[in-house]
Amino acid sequence: MSLPSRRTVMSLGCVLGAAALALTPAGPASAAPYVFENVADSTVSGFDPFAFGCASINNRGQVAFRAGRFAPDGFNTIPGIYRANTDGSLSVIADNRRVYDFIGFNPSMNDFGVVSFAALIDGGAQDNFEAILVGAGSNRVGVVADTRGEFRFFGFDTSINNRREVAFKAELDSTGQGLFSGRRGGPITTHYLNSTSPFGGTDSRPAINDGGNVAFEETVNFDEGIFVGQDGQFRTVVAPAEDVALDEPVLNNANLTAFERSFTDPATDLFVTEIVTSTAGGPVTTVVDTRGPFGEFGFRPPALNNTGDVAFLGTLDDFATTAVFVGPDPVADRVIAVGDTLDGEVITGLRFCEEGLNDSGQLTFIADFQDPTTFEQRTAVYRATPG
Repeated sequence: MSLPSRRTVMSLGCVLGAAALALTPAGPASAAPYVFENVADSTVSGFDPFAFGCASINNRGQVAFRAGRFAPDGFNTIPGIYRANTDGSLSVIADNRRVYDFIGFNPSMNDFGVVSFAALIDGGAQDNFEAILVGAGSNRVGVVADTRGEFRFFGFDTSINNRREVAFKAELDSTGQGLFSGRRGGPITTHYLNSTSPFGGTDSRPAINDGGNVAFEETVNFDEGIFVGQDGQFRTVVAPAEDVALDEPVLNNANLTAFERSFTDPATDLFVTEIVTSTAGGPVTTVVDTRGPFGEFGFRPPALNNTGDVAFLGTLDDFATTAVFVGPDPVADRVIAVGDTLDGEVITGLRFCEEGLNDSGQLTFIADFQDPTTFEQRTAVYRATPG
């Protein structure tokens, strides 16, 4: 298997060796003028290629991601959270096989490089427990909340804003399930509980903006809706409706949400999935849907920045072309696709998640490669910068 042209070996200290690798253009099928930078690579850095989660990019261009490195036995994987910095270094947010039994796959990062995530902690002589954590590097983390107190369990997808406030879903020991937020070492705000509100209670990912508003998906009488607000004061973005499925939203600082919804179109009797944007009380605007050249979208929510741009992972009607797109045009808005070439190898898989787009139009994604002769897998994290 060929390797990237510039290689760096990882050290297991607080800051790992620089992982910025070759800047390689994608294959000719990619229409958008992006420069692609390999910021972390399983072959170079000792990561298990099958243990990567989502990647998040902030307005500084830093990229946070979940990965796992091989344990000394060469078989088991030690989960971790890492941040690729713009100077080429790789910072350890959380990586300790004696502490973490499991780490959530979808970290969130703010513009100061602080990352929030959920984890299952090895309690040693005591019971294991879950925790909502934040960290900025040097393998040191702070606790926002854990299950040694009033909480029973957490939804493992968090969201952090530039005030270092982390939003999360959780269930309490005694009084129900709901939406919460808090900062490291500070008090916890209860935004709602299903025991005292119309909401049914779900574990889906909330999204918090710098104003402290939280967008979330919830059920009311078993139908799904999208809501936004804080401290028990919420406005409806999309009202719950029978036979309409909604995925968790993302939220920007202008209180614009983006999310995926699915339903049967009464005009055609066809099942439709669409990515839309909306504010509470405002119109719902379709960004892209499956009525045209797209057949389906990725399993994670779309990404939304503060200028209102939306990016997403989509598969065309041929169900063979999967790519990251920044708009509805399958050619002009295509950033990178399975089958394109990066670092001299053909991409065999792509992952793109809800924090994969920043305000300057940079994106981050995770690409898989497989050697056609040995079938050896390689996985790498990329930062894509508009040219």
